[in-house]
Amino acid sequence: MKKKFNSYFKDKTILSFFAHPDDETLAAGGTFKKLNSLNCEIYVAIPNTGINSRNHISDEKRLQMLEDLRIDTQNALSLLGIEKQNIFFGEFSDNAIDKHCLLDLIQWLEKIIAKVKPDIIFTHHRYCTNIDHQYCHQASVVACRPNISSHIDIFCGEVPSSTGYLKPTSWEPNLFIEISPEDLDSKVKSILAYKGESRPDPHPRSPEVLKALAKVRGSESGYYFAEAFMINKCFF
Repeated sequence: MKKKFNSYFKDKTILSFFAHPDDETLAAGGTFKKLNSLNCEIYVAIPNTGINSRNHISDEKRLQMLEDLRIDTQNALSLLGIEKQNIFFGEFSDNAIDKHCLLDLIQWLEKIIAKVKPDIIFTHHRYCTNIDHQYCHQASVVACRPNISSHIDIFCGEVPSSTGYLKPTSWEPNLFIEISPEDLDSKVKSILAYKGESRPDPHPRSPEVLKALAKVRGSESGYYFAEAFMINKCFF
């Protein structure tokens, strides 16, 4: 099984397209850390900053928070082996992305795809509770529609505290990626680097629950630890 994983992912270009800073770490942090050992080039596109929905702060404070968040994001992703020049930040409305035309998000993503030429995109599940997550999924499907010269695989991850809350969930993972204790440790350190995003146990974004979820996904797939995904499409 390890040989299959290595042969599929080795030397691939990966694009992470999750709505907010920390979503990518919650969904696939262990996997991204693991992929670094296979000479994968990993890019991260984040359309929503997570700041714009906070209406009680001044414009000056908002700008400072945005700059701090970008620094936190770079620090957090560096723990997964992702370089800061590989991170793309958007300026879409947080938790209100539906105020924008979906086409705007699609075109933003298409420009990044044209630049980095990914083999695989990791993104949100279609029925995540958060509207921003849903838009990212839809944009990925449209931007990655196959043609004779483009076949981009799409894997959908689970974001604790969002995926699974909208009932019925339709969350039925069919791809399990084994991660090591070291990969899981890097994931936890990464989420802690996002100041203010981690929560105390038993919140779904607490280190304890993230470790427990990795154990559960591992038990479902015959590993000690794993992250779970749904295959939207995969080409061979």
